[in-house]
Amino acid sequence: MARLHFVFQRFTYFFLFVYFTVNTCECQTLPNYSEIAFYKLHSDLFGTGYNRNVRPTLDSSQATVVNVKLKVLSLRDVHMKEQQMKMMVLLEFEWTDELLQWQTHNYEQVQAIFIPQKHIWVPDLTVDQYLGETYLKMGDDSLLLKVQSDGKVKWSPGLTLQTSCAVNIRYYPFDQQVCDWKLYSLMSDTRQLVLHPRHPRLHVDGVYGQDAQQNAEWEIVSVVDETCDFNISSGSNSDTMSCIRYSFTLQRRSIFLSLALVTPTLLLALLSALVFSLPAESGEKVSMGMTLMLTFIFLLSILMDVLPGSSLQTSVFMVYLVGLCACSALSVVLTVLVLSLHHRPDSLPLTKPALFFVQCSTGRACVKKNGPVLRKTSVAPIVFVKECCEKGSAGKRAKGDEVVGNGRPEEVVERSGSAEMTWRDVAAACDYLFSRLFLVVIILATASFCVIMTWPE
Repeated sequence: MARLHFVFQRFTYFFLFVYFTVNTCECQTLPNYSEIAFYKLHSDLFGTGYNRNVRPTLDSSQATVVNVKLKVLSLRDVHMKEQQMKMMVLLEFEWTDELLQWQTHNYEQVQAIFIPQKHIWVPDLTVDQYLGETYLKMGDDSLLLKVQSDGKVKWSPGLTLQTSCAVNIRYYPFDQQVCDWKLYSLMSDTRQLVLHPRHPRLHVDGVYGQDAQQNAEWEIVSVVDETCDFNISSGSNSDTMSCIRYSFTLQRRSIFLSLALVTPTLLLALLSALVFSLPAESGEKVSMGMTLMLTFIFLLSILMDVLPGSSLQTSVFMVYLVGLCACSALSVVLTVLVLSLHHRPDSLPLTKPALFFVQCSTGRACVKKNGPVLRKTSVAPIVFVKECCEKGSAGKRAKGDEVVGNGRPEEVVERSGSAEMTWRDVAAACDYLFSRLFLVVIILATASFCVIMTWPE
């Protein structure tokens, strides 16, 4: 009985094993791919000898028209010193592949399929002004292209472009740059390939700027695209290539540079006029002038590290800094001259031109006989006081006047020590004149600089 039970148990296990094995094999049976619409469509399109190296047109005399749309994703950087622009863009291409068309009702209403780039024809396009080692290759073999039932193909490769850009340094740091590059075919001429922008002359406030990532230093003002054709050879057998030129107008965000560079320069310019206001006894006149001159030279070195070494345009800001540096150097020379006059000994006689210069620089009339009175006071070294004289008849005479034979008052000098003019008075008059002159020159130069930078050409 036990042996019969053992045999029955083994038979049951064998039956269950066979049952599950058969069911499993039935579940893993491969489907019939020829009945699936996508597989059938792919086999019909690419199993009949489709060649990606052949231009997809039924009439070889007709050129393939490729519509191009540009989307600016982000502006990475504009390198002024190396004159380069780096940005990320998305180029959307659309053309008609006449060899990839089908009737949707034959394939369960399949409207579109996605094909890898390496299996389908794509135009041979590149970008000029590209700074890579070789020409720019569009897309990647694994990138998918969308193919519609009417043969329209959509290709959207993303690019990180680093192109050259001829910068204009005239109005730095309130400058506006225009950078452009061209999209063109490497080998196909206009008889084979024609490029058309989908939005000609479209500005940034339309499509280009909506999805663009903002740059901290530059703002994209406008992007203009236009068709252009160029000849790659000369003569009767020249080939004309189709291209699209993209022009990017960029405006610098100059608030930071205005606060960090321009404003300190303007303040230092006003300080340079105060060198002559320091008293000669302080001993800081020459050191202040030298410090300001070295500061302007340091600002010039910063500017030269940022701007390219170009002679095509001249930076207005650099000219302004050079002018301020020249004024500081001149102020040092004049300060040395003033100090040499200040420290001349009093025993050295004062010349008549020096006396005339002091009197005219103080805005007083020149000393005449029977005219102004020289009076020594404690307020200033020399004070010129005009006495009212009687016209025709005798008038009031000041106390202590000495009357001569003709009845006119002579010069009266009140002395407490010596009332003679010294070389210190000449140095003080020079400081007075130079300080006013430098202040006027610097104010005019600064005003001209602000006007030019605010209203450029």
